[in-house]
This record gives sequence, structure tokens and C-alpha cells, in this order.
Amino acid sequence: MSARFPWLEEVKPCLREVGEPGRIYPKAKRVEVVFLVEAANYLLLRTEGQGYINAITLPETKLEVPVILPEKLQAVTRRKMLHLLREYRDAAPDKVKQFVEEAVKLGFKKAEKHLEKGWNCTIQPPIAQSGEKATDTGMDGYCPACALFGAALTTEHVAINKRNASIGIKTRVHFDPAFAIRRGIVPATHNKVTEGLLSTTGQALYPEVHVEPGTVFVGRVVLTEVTEPELLAFLYTLAHVEEIGGRAGVYGTIRIHLLGIRCGKYSATTALSLTEDTVREGKKSISEVKEFLRERLTKLGFQPISSEEILQGLENTEPDGLFYRLWGSTLDFDRQWIEWVRILNNEKSEGDKKGKKSKKK
Repeated sequence: MSARFPWLEEVKPCLREVGEPGRIYPKAKRVEVVFLVEAANYLLLRTEGQGYINAITLPETKLEVPVILPEKLQAVTRRKMLHLLREYRDAAPDKVKQFVEEAVKLGFKKAEKHLEKGWNCTIQPPIAQSGEKATDTGMDGYCPACALFGAALTTEHVAINKRNASIGIKTRVHFDPAFAIRRGIVPATHNKVTEGLLSTTGQALYPEVHVEPGTVFVGRVVLTEVTEPELLAFLYTLAHVEEIGGRAGVYGTIRIHLLGIRCGKYSATTALSLTEDTVREGKKSISEVKEFLRERLTKLGFQPISSEEILQGLENTEPDGLFYRLWGSTLDFDRQWIEWVRILNNEKSEGDKKGKKSKKK
């Protein structure tokens, strides 16, 4: 892969090796990636109801701009990775089945069902029909998306040493908010589509507040403790993201432009500081922002990357390419943390036994 991506050698010191002992213990090294989000449609960026938009006043330049919150970036990237993993499952079902069989041996309960019906992992709506929180109930807890983005595993997900355990897998993907470089907010009146003899005019109009097409957002993400397959799969996934926000299928079209990547013990910058720099320089178009930030990132020690490079370099590498290696990396990660939990359970059980003996005395 290094020949295909020259920057990979510079990043390798911050990557973990598949099969490396103690991989679940942090080494405090991180991979920092800067990217742009270009609005190719009228975006609905909101966490509240109709007529609202997520916006913030930049602290230094005092410009009010729309913002894409980290959880939105996290959600669309995770969903896109699940989509790509399903495509790989359909292209190479026997290979994925081998990894599912390994997951069954490790104690993952949903893997047993996946052996019969085929692998799948889904993000449920936040509230289930029963009223319980259900965001994690559709997640299997052992696939590449769960290992990379995190999951809350309950007794329905995994059993260790014939015991039921509740375990939290922390995300290793940490997005900054993505800040726009100009206000780019515009109100619009929409008309709901109706048909039939009873349709009346003026009854289906409603207002919305959008981000204008062409608005550019500066984003940054930090990846911690990832392997080479995880890094490449994440970049490949991020470059594939095409929609974001409310009613994304209608208004959410975007393009992701990867700009730079850096390995280090500490972060070199933030999305906020890069946005402030861009606003001060008066850069607005996508070409101007790309040129300015690539020069700025080079001074900060970043290696240049691009979405086109990632997509072309990793396209059509299956069934024995990127996602096969990603699954192998994931099962190695699963195996290590399962073993760690087993050790903790044994230590705890021994301690409990000693405590009971002392009480009897």
C-alpha cells in the first residue's frame, strides 16, 4: 500500500499492527485528518425543529456561520461504512462468514444468528417501540464499524466465560465540528406535492432555513489506535459520504474533499482555528480554500492527500483487498478485548471468593 500512497510511510509510526500484543492499550499517538465539506445542495443542518439551523459565531472573526455537529459527521460516516461492509458481504459472503464464525467462538450472541441469515449490523432509532433506548440494539458489537466507532454491548450482545457482561467500546474516531467559512444561510418557502380533485393552493406552503449550495465547511477528525486497514477503510468511507443533515435524500447532497493527514502525539490544529484563518484571508470558493489550507497544512507537518487519490487507489480491490484486511484487523481487536475482560472477570471472581472466606472467619 505504501507505493500506492506515499504519505502512508509518514503515518505508520502512529498506527497499530494487526496481531500486535496489547493493542487495546493506548499508546497516545493519533492520526489527524483535515477535510472540506462542500454543499452541493440546499442543506438542512439542524437538531431542532422546522425553521432552525445550527449556527455559531466564530470567537475571533465574529462571523456567524452554520456548523455541522460532530455527531452528524460521526453518524453519516458510520452509516456509509456499514453500507460498504454490506456491499462486501454481498460480494464475498463466504469470506465474511469465516469472520462471523470466529465471532461466535468469542461469545458474540448476534453472530450466531448471522451464521444462519448472513451478517448485518444496523443503527436503530433512538427510541424503541417499547420506550427503551434502542440506538445500540441493532449493532452486533463485533464488526469493523462497531470496533472503530464504538458500541454499548449489553447482555444481548456478548457472553464471556458463561457470564453476561455489559461493556462499552469507546470510539476511536473523534470529529471536530465542521465550520462554514461564510454565513451562507438562506430562508426558502417550499410547497408540498399533492394531487387529486381536493388539492387546494396555499395550503401546503412551509418555510425552511437552508445552507446555500457552494458553502464550504472546514472539518477535522482524529483517529486513535487504528491499524492500516482501519485508517484506509475510514478514509475510503469518508470520501464516499454524499449526504448529510435533515431530509438528506432531498436536500443533503455534499462532496468531501480530503486535504491533509498527519501523525503525532499531539494535534497540530483544529477545525475552528483553520476556519478562522480562512475567514481572515477572505477565501470563499472551494478552489481558493483548498489552495490556502493545503499550504497552511504543509507548514503544520501534514502530508497532502485527496479524495480522488483514495477512491481510485482503493476501488475494485475486493474480494481479498481492503475490507478483507479490515475484518481481520477487527477480529484481532475483538479477540484482545474479550481476553482482557475474561481476565478481569476471573480476578474479580477470585476476589469475591476471598471476600466470602474472610466473612465466614
